[in-house]
Amino acid sequence: AAEDIGGGDAVLAIPRSLWMTVDTALASPIGAHCGDEAGWIAVALQLLHERSIGDKSRWAAYVNALPAQLDAPLFWSAEQVAELTGTQLLDAAAGYDSYVRGTWSRLKESAFDANPEVFPSDAFDEASFLWAFGILRSRCQAPVDQGADIALVPGLDMANHGGLSSQTWTLNDGGVAAVFGGGGGGGSMLLRTEKGAKGLVAEGAEVIMNYGQRKIDNQLALDYGFTDAFASRPGYVLGPIAIPESDPNAFDKMDVLEVAGLKEAPSFVLRAFEDPEPELRVFMRLLNLKGEDSFLLEAIFRQEAWGLISEPVSQLNEQEACGTMINGCEEALRGYATRVEDDRKVAEDPSAGHRLRLAARVRMGEKQALADALGFFSGIEARLDSMEYYQDRRLRSLNLLDKDGNSTYDPFQDTMA
Repeated sequence: AAEDIGGGDAVLAIPRSLWMTVDTALASPIGAHCGDEAGWIAVALQLLHERSIGDKSRWAAYVNALPAQLDAPLFWSAEQVAELTGTQLLDAAAGYDSYVRGTWSRLKESAFDANPEVFPSDAFDEASFLWAFGILRSRCQAPVDQGADIALVPGLDMANHGGLSSQTWTLNDGGVAAVFGGGGGGGSMLLRTEKGAKGLVAEGAEVIMNYGQRKIDNQLALDYGFTDAFASRPGYVLGPIAIPESDPNAFDKMDVLEVAGLKEAPSFVLRAFEDPEPELRVFMRLLNLKGEDSFLLEAIFRQEAWGLISEPVSQLNEQEACGTMINGCEEALRGYATRVEDDRKVAEDPSAGHRLRLAARVRMGEKQALADALGFFSGIEARLDSMEYYQDRRLRSLNLLDKDGNSTYDPFQDTMA
């Protein structure tokens, strides 16, 4: 900061006219060849075009400031990637690699080779395309990081991540807000400090932001090539999990998910040192709902089905729901090639190198999250005999069970009546 900044003040405002967007890509020399492409592809191709023309680009200063080397696993050597064996991070990085290389091959065949004057081979080679993808993944922040809204916002994307910060980008999208935000009529993107004393930034201090307050370590590592040493968030992403098509009640179960506001194949985050989110436990009951319990899937219960299974349905259903999670966690833990104590030694060894330490921290975090979830559902499984299930709750609501679980039905009284 060049001077003291008060809490809640705007640190920097970048007008939309300076952003690199899908619209600027379509208006550039490469625009005629990417009109039907995904937003990220259009912006990536424009970024490579601007880099290829050097100082002639209106974004030259920005492009020159971008890092030439990126630390995300997409850019690791084969030996370094091998350190991620068994992790979700490896699967995600491999998915990135296959997708981006496949996209480049398709573009090379459909556009690059036929238009060398627009796409010179030395500027639009595979390595350059991977770099452009990595730049977008590491520098595009919400709310302009997805779909047709994706954009590079020069200057604002230079702020480093701080896990203890709650500062994020704020969009002033035209109108009066944009005028008072300093963005003119086209809107602007702001980085504003936190309100109150916590947001005060002294002269000379670094202004930071949060790249994703709910992101876990392996998600930060995937796009940025780091985890936050001061605010570690070890975790494991479970899903997306789809109802099997072979399930005779699949349609009804997907309908229940839709009514509950969930996707057909939802994902859940297991966070180390925290209980799993309640929705995961409910979903596991739904996933394993069958037989006599399937009456809860009937149309008459559709609007309230998710609420009804938010508590244990039956002992068999709860046992199978726990078993699904327990078996899944155990299988995932068996997939890691290292022991936790080995991971810890590497993570704490400064001579191991940044990437090997990062891999070790990710392994430890994923294992911890899985172990905690395993312990949580094992604990529930151990209490199955003492839990109250749907039929008991229903009878109690009709005053047919007393507080001790005994029937209140009196056959003598019924006969006399």
